[in-house]
Amino acid sequence: MGIFTRVKNVFLAETNVLIDKCEKPLHMVNQYMREFSVELEKGQRALAHQLYIEKRQAALIANAETAVEKRDRQARLAVAQGEDQIAKLALQEKLLQEKKLAVYHEQYAKIREQTKVLEERIAQLQAQSEEYNHRRLLLESRVNVASSLKQLNQSIVSFQTDGMVRGFARAEERVLMIEAELEAMNHFNVLSKRSAPQYLDPSLTPEIEASLAELKQSAEEAVE
Repeated sequence: MGIFTRVKNVFLAETNVLIDKCEKPLHMVNQYMREFSVELEKGQRALAHQLYIEKRQAALIANAETAVEKRDRQARLAVAQGEDQIAKLALQEKLLQEKKLAVYHEQYAKIREQTKVLEERIAQLQAQSEEYNHRRLLLESRVNVASSLKQLNQSIVSFQTDGMVRGFARAEERVLMIEAELEAMNHFNVLSKRSAPQYLDPSLTPEIEASLAELKQSAEEAVE
């Protein structure tokens, strides 16, 4: 493996780690929602422009219809007055306006179809926006709960591994100390009780007997 390939791999690895750290769920979702809002705004602007075109086309139709009616009245009036040439000019203009009107109606129908497509798409985008907002709120709730549980678990683990272990160790040491003190006290009490001889030394038996006899004799004389 060449040095450049190794450097490239290290760079990519470090970059991916950095990106993973930056890609927090809520931050990512909020960014997606901002991008989605931008697209929705574009769609709304497109729909607004389409509605403007539709209204303008409707105005052209209305003007053409008015012109047709006007030329028809002029033609009728000219015929009534015996002015055939004026009647012909009025009828010619009427025919031209009717042809325009037919074209305008055809164009309007296509514009309406495009408007309907845009309206449906905008409705879908709005529905998706509401859905995504709801999902974002749920995700935010899940993240908050998971973060709280994570902090709680970390606190519990820290308490168990540190506080409780040290506490039990101190308690055990204290109990051992109390037991040692009690054992020491019992040991000294036994030694104090054993300070006087608990058995007769055979070598001292004659002297002990003589002393005992003296005590008894003294006791009898004191009674007499």
